[in-house]
Amino acid sequence: MSLQRSSQLGWPLCRSCALLLPSRTISATTIIADRSATRHYTASASHQRGFIRKSPAAKNVNKGYGRILNNTVPTEQWQKNYHEVKTRFEKNYKSIYSMVQSSDLIAGKITPKVFLEIGRRLVDQAYNSRPTADALKSIWKGDPATVHEIGRAIWLSGPWEGQVSAWARVATADAGFPWALCQEVTFQIQRMGIHAPTSREMEAVKKLAYEKEDPRALMVWADIARRWGRTEEALDLYRHLNDMAYPSNRRPSLYDDITFRGDYKAPWRILADMYNEAERHEEADEMMKVGALHYRDPQALVTYAYLRKEKDDWESYEQCMLVAAMSGHGEACYRLGNYYYLISKGEVPSRDQRIAQKHPKRAWIASWFARFFRKMDWRRRAINWYEMASAHGDSEGTRNLAVLMREDGHPEALDIFSRLRADSGWWNHKHILKLRIWLYNKSTHNTTTTPELHS
Repeated sequence: MSLQRSSQLGWPLCRSCALLLPSRTISATTIIADRSATRHYTASASHQRGFIRKSPAAKNVNKGYGRILNNTVPTEQWQKNYHEVKTRFEKNYKSIYSMVQSSDLIAGKITPKVFLEIGRRLVDQAYNSRPTADALKSIWKGDPATVHEIGRAIWLSGPWEGQVSAWARVATADAGFPWALCQEVTFQIQRMGIHAPTSREMEAVKKLAYEKEDPRALMVWADIARRWGRTEEALDLYRHLNDMAYPSNRRPSLYDDITFRGDYKAPWRILADMYNEAERHEEADEMMKVGALHYRDPQALVTYAYLRKEKDDWESYEQCMLVAAMSGHGEACYRLGNYYYLISKGEVPSRDQRIAQKHPKRAWIASWFARFFRKMDWRRRAINWYEMASAHGDSEGTRNLAVLMREDGHPEALDIFSRLRADSGWWNHKHILKLRIWLYNKSTHNTTTTPELHS
């Protein structure tokens, strides 16, 4: 097995990303034959008409229709918030526009002038009307994604005030914008868990998943099926999603990210978890292999390295740990340090020794390598990786580094060891207490008995 040693991580994207469609309402990851599917479940005027109240008392009540986040806000405070948000946006819209434009969070066709006009209308509607598809039309008659993007931009400029972005999410979901639908269902599940009743948004997401194979809808509906105990259905959906996804060194855009910026795990990881729960360990190991070798996920690489170690495949173990360590994974650095330290102690065969064991006729190559790499060289390499592990905050790497540095007579070993104070539970552990006594005695009485390194 050979791995490219790269710190780049693979982000799951759908294979159909190449089929870019003009409308940004449809994800680039969606396989859609019918373009009329861009607006699902749009609420009609007749649907809303039954809720309109025209009496003076009812009009008073209607003032609170837009209050998505908190219905108990006093009217005076509500109006104050409205004016503050609108004033701040009008004052800072150029810097907000530049921020989201540079981060590729808004379509390039939207000019600062259009951004300002849509933002003003959005703030007005968010504080004075219900979040519906009809209300959205008075803001922007084009792609609902644009309104959602600007609502998100306003939230990014002031995260303490979420009314505008929440209103934009619900309204664009009502207009059938797939991302907002999925996000709305995600929030419903987060609020109520498995007891969440079937909602109109859930039905819309299910339709997107099964009829349009929208990857984001597939992810959300698979999660719902799993929570509701429909394990086989969830497994089928996750397998299908895993087949659609492929590794990419480029982070997907917000609306193409099937993990919803970390709200959901990657499909291969969820499959590994579900297989382990069902004690289907061979299939779980296969999914971990996918995460390690295809997506180069650091934790998957470390886990897969353990699996190869159980098979005495030390070459694969070393390469997997190296790739994970080069991405900044502290535990991988620590494990590499252990690996090279055990080689220096003769407890694990080095690469040249493995060559000699596999190919006796090539033993002369092993002896030639041995001239250049002595046991002390392996020990030095172990120290280097322990140092890397310590730099990445790995406590066990810090502990082993301090022990080896003190063995070599370096006075800074005590300073290195004191980094463990940051973790009070670890610092007061019985093994660490013994090490503290040993390090102090060695610095004052020059004792020679070295404690055993934990590997």
